Parts: sequence; C-alpha cells; structure tokens
Amino acid sequence: MANEIERELSRIADEYFSLLAASFPIMCASDEFQFLPRVQSAAQFLDRMDDLSPGAIATAVETVRDLQAELKRQPAPRDFEEEIDRQLLLHNMAGILIELEEVRSWRHNPLLYLKIACIGVDQALNKPCSNQEERFARTAERLHGLHRLLEEAGRNLENIPAPYYKAALVMSGDATQYLEEIARDLHSERNSTGLHLSCKEAQESLSTFAEQLRVIGPASAESVTDVSVEKLLKRHYGCPRPLEEIFAIAKEEWQRDQEEMEQLRRVVNPKLEWQQLYKSYKPAEGDEADLFGLYGSEIASLRKFCLDVDMLASHSDQQVVLAETPSYLRSVRSAASYSSPLGVDPRERAYFYITSGNACSTSQLDVLRRQRLHREYRFLSAHETYPGHHLLDSIRRRLDNPVRRQIESPLFYEGWAYYAESILIDSGYVEETLERLVDCKRRLWRAARCLIDTGLALQRISTEEAASLLVSVGFGADEAMSQVERFRLNPGYQLCYSLGKYEILNLRQHFLPKLGWQRFHRLLLEGGELPFHLVAWRLENLIGSNGEEALAKC
Repeated sequence: MANEIERELSRIADEYFSLLAASFPIMCASDEFQFLPRVQSAAQFLDRMDDLSPGAIATAVETVRDLQAELKRQPAPRDFEEEIDRQLLLHNMAGILIELEEVRSWRHNPLLYLKIACIGVDQALNKPCSNQEERFARTAERLHGLHRLLEEAGRNLENIPAPYYKAALVMSGDATQYLEEIARDLHSERNSTGLHLSCKEAQESLSTFAEQLRVIGPASAESVTDVSVEKLLKRHYGCPRPLEEIFAIAKEEWQRDQEEMEQLRRVVNPKLEWQQLYKSYKPAEGDEADLFGLYGSEIASLRKFCLDVDMLASHSDQQVVLAETPSYLRSVRSAASYSSPLGVDPRERAYFYITSGNACSTSQLDVLRRQRLHREYRFLSAHETYPGHHLLDSIRRRLDNPVRRQIESPLFYEGWAYYAESILIDSGYVEETLERLVDCKRRLWRAARCLIDTGLALQRISTEEAASLLVSVGFGADEAMSQVERFRLNPGYQLCYSLGKYEILNLRQHFLPKLGWQRFHRLLLEGGELPFHLVAWRLENLIGSNGEEALAKC
C-alpha cells in the first residue's frame, strides 16, 4: 500500500511538471515568475513560446484542478517526507490557480508578455546547446513566437493599471534596444542573416505592441480586482498566521530597528541624523567607479566565509557571473538582482546583475543608484549570492527529491536571503558601527515594506501613510508613491522578507540548541523551500525518537 501511494504521488508530480513545462516553458525555465515552479524539463522546449491564449490557460487550469483533486483524494503517506511533498505540491498548485484564475495578470499586465518575450529570446541564445546551428534555429523560433505572443497580448489585455502601463512603455523601448544589441552581435556570426531579419521583424512587433498600449491607455489600480492576501498566504505560501498577527510582527520589527538605529546614531555622531550618517558613509574598500571589482572581491570573500562555517560544500555551487543588468530587465529589476540557472549543467551560468549605469553620468538617478550600490555592497552581495539566493538555489537544484528540487516559495526564498544578511552581523563578519548602521537602514526598509503590504490589505494605513514610511527610509516622495502603487498591484510579496526571516529565527531558537549551528542550517536548506510549519514538522521528525536513524544519515 505504501509503495502504491508513493507511485501515485510520483505520477501526479510528473504529470504536473510535464504539463507546466510544455505549456509555459519560458516561465518555468526562469526565476522571474514566482507563481510557477522551476521545471527542469522546460529546457527541452527552448524553441517554444508560452501560450497565453484563453483556451490554453483554461486547459491548463482544468488539468491542474484535476491533478489537485487526485492529490487531495490520495491517502496521506506514512512517510513524513512524502506527506511533505504532497502538501508542497498542493500549495504550489493553489498558487498557479490563484494567478491564472484570480490575479489574471494575463488580462491586465503587459509586462508579463514583454518579460516572456525577452527572457525567451535570451534563453534560446544563451542556454547550453550542442552547436551553433541549434542555437540559431531555436532563437529564430522564439523570435517568430514573439510576434504571436504580442498579438495574443493585444487580444487579452483589458484594463491596464497606470503603473503597469508606464513601466510597459519603458520596457518596450528597452526590449527594442535589446534586439538591436542581438542584431549587432550577430553581424559577425556566420549563417546569421536569417536571424538578423527575425530580430528586425520582432522589433516591428514590439513597436506595434507599444502603439496598442497607447490606444488602450492607463486605467486606475482599482480597475483590477485584488487577490486576498490572507488567501494567498494560506493557500499558496502555506502560512497559517492571520494578517493581523503579521502586521503586529512588522510593527514590532519597525520599532526595534528604530531603537537600534538611534543607539547606533549616538555612537557614531549624536549631532547628525542617521540619514545624514548613511549618506556620508563611504566603504574603505573599493571605489564607487569600480563596482564590479568591489562586488567581485566581496563575493569571493563571502564564498570563503560560507566554506569556513560549513554552509557550503565546495562542489555544490556554480560560479556567479557579475554582469550589467540586461537592457530588457532594467525597468523591472532592482539595481542588484540574482538570476539562477535552471539545472546543474556546468555550462549554464548563475548571474548577479548590477545596474551600474554610465559611470560618467551625472544624472541624479544614476548617481544615487551608484552610491547605494557602493554603501550596501556587503549586504547586497550576501542577499543575492552567499549565503543568500545563490547558495539556496545551488542546494535546491541538486536535491535528489524531484518535487523539492523544482518548487520555490517566495516566503522561504526572500526570508532566507534577508536572514542571510543578518548572519554577517551575528558572525562578526561585519563589525564596523557605520556598516551596522547601513544594515539597520536596510532592516527598516524591509519592515516598512511588510507594514505597507499588510497595512494596505487590512486598511490600517492609507496610501499616503505608506509612502511616508518609504520616505522616512530614504526614498524621494515621487519614487515612494510609485513603489506603493506597485506594491498594491502585487499584494503579498513585500511581506515575504520580514515574515520569512521571522519564521527562520523562530525555527533557529527552537532547533539550534538540539542540532547545532551547522546542522540546523544544512537541514533547513536541504529540506527544500517548504512552508515553515512543514519545516518545523520535518525537523521534529528528524530529531524525534523515531527519527534518530534518519537524522544520523543527514
């Protein structure tokens, strides 16, 4: 009976991942679309564009619902690890259904289509291939598919909230520039004439799409139905905490960080406000004009740190490539971001993107961005690489368990990266008072985002109050209001940083005395990106009287 349950669970999981890889190969191969798993078999379809027609989406929804119903009917496995897989699959299925049926980004967010189009071309060009002929052939198919995708977008899009509308017009221009860069790079390549022409056709499609957007015009954010944050938390993230409790957690974090910031300010210079101290801080190492050298050195130092504290096996990660943020992602990615490989093929690269801009530029935006990247380089590097996203992803991609190897959770993913920053302080890696002030400023920013996310959902704070919170942590008034508008359109994500870190700290407090520092963190990461109540259940089983044998093997 136990073997039959295991086989059925495996069959349902295989059918689920196969469906998604075939239906949405670009989104499943990218880490840009958090509602979908990273299905490694999507690498088989690098010549195929995602199908977002209403009929295709309806078919996908129906199939996911059927598999979800099958999974719910299955008897609970006796093995706790298999039951965790079953629950993880159910939460992931719920997330996809919420996105396709309730959020319905495909009806109101043109950025979805532009991301799929550009990321799809990027994948075809740069994912591992057997030869140049294959690379050109699959890229040509993706470029042809770009035209069909944008035509479908023109038919699907209804109300476009103003923040998405503005960002999509900017991204359309960036995408056109990206295709120009491809055409320029292909100029010297043999047998690339056809691909060069395909790039030109794709540029024309982008131009037509931008004109369609202008005809549709922007709508108010209220024209889009909000998904319930509490429903998203419970069904997709697997978090049982009520929203009021999360709001209280954020308030407590905000107050605690404000008190710590005041103490740090008094130590550094009691005559100045902390914002002045932050702006005056210039790291002793590295030059603002050489951000890539500064970050490259820090990543190497952080990797060595992780090896020294046994958080990383020397064979378990791929090299992180520092690169300028691709032109098509500049308007939708932060100034520092991570892009994970799909699988473990050593030819596939992990990227840490930095939007450094023109080093000679004197525009206020470029100057402020470079200054922030310079001041916060240690914490940004830790968040995105070691011990943050890159370390977590390197371990996840190599898990033997096919369910946990392919499913990411925003709550665990962002919570871990935020927690990873705190390891630098806790371990003494960062000791200088001004650097600790920089860390505290970042924590205030995270707490503000959690307060805004939960406060707006609970109608406990107004849009103006939310913007004021962001202004208080260093954003200009216009930028703060723009961020609040974007947060409102993507409810439930901004709270993942603070809440995820809070849950990890709770787990650490409970299990660290029983497991020790290295084993606790290793078991946490090697268990997959699980809902935190399942992490606790797993650790309890591993250290319980019936789990001594399992723990000995870990």
